[in-house]
Amino acid sequence: MIPCPISEEGIHQIPQETLETIRSIHHFVVERSKTTRKFIKSCEHPIAQSDLTVFELDKNNPLNGLHDFLAFANAGHSIGVVSEAGCPGIADPGSLAVSWAHKNNIEVAPLVGPSSILLALMASGMNGQNFVFHGYLPVKKDELIKKLKFLESQIGRNNQTQIFMETPYRNHGLLESVFKTLNPSTKLCIASSLGNVDQWIYTDSIKNWKKQQFDIHKKPSIFLIGNQ
Repeated sequence: MIPCPISEEGIHQIPQETLETIRSIHHFVVERSKTTRKFIKSCEHPIAQSDLTVFELDKNNPLNGLHDFLAFANAGHSIGVVSEAGCPGIADPGSLAVSWAHKNNIEVAPLVGPSSILLALMASGMNGQNFVFHGYLPVKKDELIKKLKFLESQIGRNNQTQIFMETPYRNHGLLESVFKTLNPSTKLCIASSLGNVDQWIYTDSIKNWKKQQFDIHKKPSIFLIGNQ
């Protein structure tokens, strides 16, 4: 399980031991071939790109062809699982390959690297002992409002930090619902463009957020609500 940078200039986020392991692997299961090949090249992989075997998971049917490709593992070869950004198996379909490996008694080895979810939690000042990552929230407004109210209830009931994300071009639409729905005293953290030169992380109450001037349109962001 190979973490990759969460920003284009983030190759320095990958530990040397992880880089060395990547250079020893010739077969990869990936979320997006173009991104992964660029990452492998930046790792200074000693094998030519044309000699690497890269299996791209089908977005609509990720199991299609996966079992046949994973036969490389049964033949004794190591297979690297790579996400589009950050840690594979977390908010991406790489977990399908891991599930297959466990069912077939294939060793699974997670490597060290960046996770935008954990980096955001670390920098939020919110409870890191009890938290839930929800991925993407509903798009429909009524369902979104209902979900936000439920997440806020979990903060008070369990002192549980709630973490979620959104497609970058819908960030401001999501925040409009957040500001209208949540209690003014509820804390919100926005962790935007993590790993980039314009990285921006800030936590404050909903009441104070409404007074802020900021622009995270089309910027990859993680959102957290909780107590501080």
